[in-house]
Amino acid sequence: MQHTITHHLLMIILFFMLSETTANDFSTSLEAKALLATNWWPYANASVDHCKWHGITCNQEGGVMDMSLYSHYLGDRPLLGSLDFSLFPSLVTLNIHNCGLEGSIPEKIGLLPNLNYLSLSENRLTGNLPVSLANLTQLYYLDLSKNQLTGPIPPSCGSMVNLIFLDLSKNQLDRSIQKEITNLQKLETLNLDANNFDGPLPSNLDNLSRLKILNLGMNSISGRIPLDIANMTSLQRLDLNHNRLVGPVHPEFIRLPRLYYVDYSSNHLSGDLSSQNLSDCYYIEKTKQNKIQHYTKKHGDVCCVLHYDGTIAYEDFITATKDFNIKFCIATGSYGSVYVAKLPNGKTFALKKLHHFEANQLTFDLSFKNEIQVLINLRHKNIVKLYGFCIHKKCNFLVYEYMEKGSLFCALSDIELAIEVDWIKRVNIIKGVAHALAYMHHDCSPPIVHRDISSKNILLNSKVEGFVADFGAARLLDPDSSNQTLIVGTLGYIAPELAYNMIVTEKCDVYSFGVVALEIIGGMHPGDLLSSLNYSTSHATSLENIMDKRLPYPTNRSIENKIVRIYNVALACIHTDPKCRPTMRNVSLELSC
Repeated sequence: MQHTITHHLLMIILFFMLSETTANDFSTSLEAKALLATNWWPYANASVDHCKWHGITCNQEGGVMDMSLYSHYLGDRPLLGSLDFSLFPSLVTLNIHNCGLEGSIPEKIGLLPNLNYLSLSENRLTGNLPVSLANLTQLYYLDLSKNQLTGPIPPSCGSMVNLIFLDLSKNQLDRSIQKEITNLQKLETLNLDANNFDGPLPSNLDNLSRLKILNLGMNSISGRIPLDIANMTSLQRLDLNHNRLVGPVHPEFIRLPRLYYVDYSSNHLSGDLSSQNLSDCYYIEKTKQNKIQHYTKKHGDVCCVLHYDGTIAYEDFITATKDFNIKFCIATGSYGSVYVAKLPNGKTFALKKLHHFEANQLTFDLSFKNEIQVLINLRHKNIVKLYGFCIHKKCNFLVYEYMEKGSLFCALSDIELAIEVDWIKRVNIIKGVAHALAYMHHDCSPPIVHRDISSKNILLNSKVEGFVADFGAARLLDPDSSNQTLIVGTLGYIAPELAYNMIVTEKCDVYSFGVVALEIIGGMHPGDLLSSLNYSTSHATSLENIMDKRLPYPTNRSIENKIVRIYNVALACIHTDPKCRPTMRNVSLELSC
């Protein structure tokens, strides 16, 4: 008996010793010590698991994967070089935005073998770009804009061959743009605006065949525009304003199939485009320094955002919809109706038309214009595309790409359609919406909060791919304001904190996304289950119990694992405390693993 009691006491003592050791392991890990040593990581606490610190996300082994801070005060003169990057081999995302970081970017940043996302924008960083950036071969996103960086772009940066997004704008970088930058053949966005670059442009720009946005404005670039720009068939926006470019502007430059905006202003260019037979509509910025005619293509084929003749377009759509006959109406929204319009050229569009009464109401008018303002700047494959708009004395309408399968809400409400939206499609819809929201929250400046994410505002195309739509309530987040607002959104998707403080943040969208993700898994809105599913409770309802019974349980282990991962992410998203919800960037990365 005595032996048994002694054994139990020893076990209890050992248990507490192990518990204490485990807790200390969290706070004394090399990564935690490195973060504490900087003396500027917010809310760092040596007695708390570093994976629970604000802005830190870890993998299952406790390695730091994500370090993200936005507009935090990091103390007096926080130096980026005080962080030992060699201690973070698992780091995938480093995003420290508008936090007052000073000093240069250390060469040790090249010791992050798994880094694929690096943003240090809107800080006070100085010095040259480190040569070691070339070691970050997994990097697909690099944003160092709005700092005080100097010197040239190192030729070695041409080794970052997986880069998709590169923004070095609004610094003091100089010298000529090296030809090695054209090695980055996966680039879709290249923004070097507002620096001190000079010399001619590289002659082999057409190597950047995937480039969609090229912004080299506000520099001192000289010489002629390379003819090979005419071969960059993916280009959508070309901005060369305020440089020292000379020579003619060849018509081939603006015959690119996807190009919708060109700005050659404040150069020394020549040429006459007014007589060219352009196949699409473009907007060319005029200026006294150039000898180009201000030209806007006028026709009824809506092919770009803005700058087409609204009167002609109005007549085209009047004919296509038979004066907005109800038989062409496919949906009714919060402040208007949606019509399908097939033009004579065979293209089909969706028109969101304000009702005549609503068009005269200030709130609806503001919502209409807000949707235009937000959407003209959004470029993401999972956000419904705005082709144009028409403001006419008879009515106002927006012109969108047509989504053949309608809304996600309708698809889940119809038995036949719900079965068509199988588990693979549902997983991809959820991932697509997550990527779109992550883009809006983290890749747009200022960030954009949708404020009305619901299954009615997720549209499906013919391939049953998901697209975020209806931006009438969207809000551009101002980090210097309280972001107080009237409650907007759809009942059942609104974050609980809006009911008592009416302060909108991106975490409101995170909550709504969590609800939509659960709805897609379950085939219906989770309703009263939200309270029992909340991350702060004991998870009384299992995943298997809420899965849509109209679909067979997935036999493919990979699909099953993806659904489990989505379920766990959704539970984190609907946490009642917004601080405990993940960011959409974290959600997007988690669902992409």
